[in-house]
Amino acid sequence: MKKLFVLMMVLVTALSLAACGGRDTQEAGEMTTTEAEDWPYKNVTREQIQAINDVLTELEPLYNEAVTLAQKNGWEEDELTVKELNTVYMLIDAGKYGAANPSDFGDISKEDMDLFVEQYQIVLGAMPDLIARVSEIYEK
Repeated sequence: MKKLFVLMMVLVTALSLAACGGRDTQEAGEMTTTEAEDWPYKNVTREQIQAINDVLTELEPLYNEAVTLAQKNGWEEDELTVKELNTVYMLIDAGKYGAANPSDFGDISKEDMDLFVEQYQIVLGAMPDLIARVSEIYEK
């Protein structure tokens, strides 16, 4: 168990160093030639993928909390709430898949990808209201 924990810590440290390395001598958002060669996606940046991952890290536990509360308080009978929760689930699933395989974004423009990231942030911002609503007992 200790070896597994140490291995995980080494992996996290290595990934952190790789993510932060080489950024202090260039403008924000610019990639060095080596980085550009290592990143084959022309319209999807590492920063955009990281932004999606950051949102997903916060969004998934909020979604799980909302589902638990909705089930506990009878909201599975409310069609709109079920649709909202299903939409959030699909967004989480699509975000994970897209972040793992950026080529699946296809020929999306950088600007459209920025809007995509912004929409994920909007969904994240709406989760506290959804959680507050499903925290109450559902009444028809």
